[in-house]
Amino acid sequence: MDKSQVIIISGVTASGKTTLINELHKEIPSSTIISFDDYSIDKLDTAPQLGDILDNPELYVNQYDISLLMADFFASYNKVPVILIDFPFGYQHDMLRPYINKVVYIKTPLDITFARQLVRDYQERTSEEIIQWSKDYLNFARPIFKAHERFISSTADLLLDGELPLDQQIFKVKQLIY
Repeated sequence: MDKSQVIIISGVTASGKTTLINELHKEIPSSTIISFDDYSIDKLDTAPQLGDILDNPELYVNQYDISLLMADFFASYNKVPVILIDFPFGYQHDMLRPYINKVVYIKTPLDITFARQLVRDYQERTSEEIIQWSKDYLNFARPIFKAHERFISSTADLLLDGELPLDQQIFKVKQLIY
């Protein structure tokens, strides 16, 4: 088989990456999925501090150890025609960059991603925990998400409107791939 086509779906937390990649997989039966969320990818001890992330978002991307993800990637690479990867860092992580064919960045308004995350992750939490996450989001997460979005989306092959209906998102991505 020729080289696998490697398609990255990027975006901030709760932007719709997992939903889109799962539906693309149904539409492209010869594909396989690798999802960043399936790994316990911890920051290395040398990871930059919050101020560094905001000032220089490119510093933090390669602080994530993706060796387990890469092992699974190589187990599929050149064995399946299309590899769909749910990966927040687009082209920006040095280990994966050489293998990527296209990057799609889902640009979803941050108020929508915040609401989705609350619905997804905080259903069983107390109101105090929800209020605390809201404060943390405003003070820390949102500024990081804005810096991440500027940096990662700047090199994407397709900026995809995260408010589009899913079928339209799939259509646009398939146009990019084929």
